[in-house]
Amino acid sequence: MTARDRWIDRLDELHTAPEPSPELRSEVEGQIRQDLARHPPPKTGLHPSIPPLPEFKFTPLMEDAITRVSQANGDVSAIRGIDLSRYTSLDFEADDPAEQQENLRKAYVALGYTQIRKDNLDLISLVGRNQWLLGNDELEQDLKRLEEDVLREQNEAATIARREKGVHV
Repeated sequence: MTARDRWIDRLDELHTAPEPSPELRSEVEGQIRQDLARHPPPKTGLHPSIPPLPEFKFTPLMEDAITRVSQANGDVSAIRGIDLSRYTSLDFEADDPAEQQENLRKAYVALGYTQIRKDNLDLISLVGRNQWLLGNDELEQDLKRLEEDVLREQNEAATIARREKGVHV
């Protein structure tokens, strides 16, 4: 079973799970309200790295590319993307099972990379560059907060350990 299949099965479980009790629902909603009160609302202005956009016109080369893509009608040969063969060498005719296994691993890595890249590009297209950058900033701030929490907990654990050993803090 692939990771994708496991996620699909998990999502199916979540969609078919019974409704939570009213007590549990109100407890979770209270926790969500508390969490929302602790964290500031997301930023909505322009990200500092985005300068104001000047008026522009597509270059003739770009207009040709847009025309070619719009006329492709699903024919992906008209759209040239990243050629992964430049970065991975897969020998599909290999006789050695270990080499076949390694080629399969490389193929999975390349597939995972392209799927993640496509998801991120779709996200940028959907929400726009500014929202994507703001979302990344929020994730970085969340990571910083979590790292600070971990450091605080580690310091507290070290203090308790020193007390237990009789070392004065």
